[in-house]
Amino acid sequence: MLLLGGLDGRSLAGAEAVLAAAWRLLSELDRLRPDVTVVAVPWASPDGLAAAAAGAQTRGANERPTDEDRDGRVDEDPPDDVDGDGFVVEMLLEDPFGRWTLHENGRNPVLAAPGDHPRYRRVQEGKDDDGDGAFNEDPVGGVDLDRSFPVGWRGPADSWLAGELPLSEPAALAIARLALARRTAVVILFQGNHGWLAHPGGSPSELRLDEADRPDYSRLAQMLAAATGRPNRPALPLAAARAAERPGAALDWFYAVPGALALEVAPWGPEVALGAIADPELEAGAADDLWIRWLDDVRGGIGFVPWHRVDLAGAGRCLVGGWQPRTRLDPPDEELPRALAGLADFVLAVVDALPRIELAATGERDGNVCRIRARALQQGRLPTGLAVTGRSGVVPAGELTLELALAPGARLLAGAERTRLGRLAGGVRSEVASWLVLAPPGAVFTLRASTPWSLDVERELVP
Repeated sequence: MLLLGGLDGRSLAGAEAVLAAAWRLLSELDRLRPDVTVVAVPWASPDGLAAAAAGAQTRGANERPTDEDRDGRVDEDPPDDVDGDGFVVEMLLEDPFGRWTLHENGRNPVLAAPGDHPRYRRVQEGKDDDGDGAFNEDPVGGVDLDRSFPVGWRGPADSWLAGELPLSEPAALAIARLALARRTAVVILFQGNHGWLAHPGGSPSELRLDEADRPDYSRLAQMLAAATGRPNRPALPLAAARAAERPGAALDWFYAVPGALALEVAPWGPEVALGAIADPELEAGAADDLWIRWLDDVRGGIGFVPWHRVDLAGAGRCLVGGWQPRTRLDPPDEELPRALAGLADFVLAVVDALPRIELAATGERDGNVCRIRARALQQGRLPTGLAVTGRSGVVPAGELTLELALAPGARLLAGAERTRLGRLAGGVRSEVASWLVLAPPGAVFTLRASTPWSLDVERELVP
């Protein structure tokens, strides 16, 4: 199991969640299984998380210098605190062709409908530092590690946050190699502020969850609800949970390439903040309404800068305001215990749910002719592997394999030395595999059961 905290470079609560889970595992070593290794990387995007910890309104990017506006200079037009209030928040620039308008509550920018006015362009707060007519188009740093993975990657033509090439960043490449170097069954990315569990699907046109894997994500969602007391709502595709596509998302790559049960768990979210159970399916904009309710009812308005006019050269009519860092994106310090509640229990529950194989075998002898039968019982709650792996969606992935190692001098008469018995869900017995072997008395046979997500199980048999 691989635990990653804040790979998006923004979620400090995600880093704290991994630390809390690691501490809990170390505190209860007797609950750990000898066949499961947990690798914890709390600070998965060091540069982005360091900026977030310093209170910056960060995009989650690392510090790689990038010439995002192609003017031959790098990082020369970052966000600025134009009104001098100590916060860098957002800015709305009036534009008749802008995509945004203010909600009737006067707080949330929303996508404009026909007839809406005034319309705005939405950018981070800042000046046109390089005098090219654009605002904050070349901020410090460059690549969001969580958008730099190959599956669904669209490159700098879509966003400079994706990097020049897939896995161009050493930290992202190291994480990918870490997952490939081991038999990785589960990857949990603790990050985000949707408050729930997301499954692969950051770029729906590139990768979709296989229907045969959907029940396992439903089971994980139930386990998360049981551990945390959060609403028991279905797992969402990553793009839906994040309310935007995330091409190049690590979550999709972990699912498609190492073949891991990959999930994003967001420690923070509006329902977590309110401690309330909303309707199972939030309508569009309902999350914004919940955040505003939390701001007013719990925070007393602290954490939001009301939209106000600022005179800015070259900007025309300009409004500055929005959510302060460490409020909506990440929990304030005093809310961190609420955000982390139950997440370590969830990790322990997932460890316990991983597949466990028991192998039963019998052997009968009639002279030198031996008949051997074997079957496996899957005792975990999670299956032996994904239904498929690879982007084509056709390669079997989670199958149980039974192998018979012949004793010296033995000869196989019927049956295959290596038998594939399909993917096993939790609590399911495999079909019976049988072999007919010619072997002298006292011959010792070795049976081996293997699956992608469990250690091999061996048993010796003397018919």
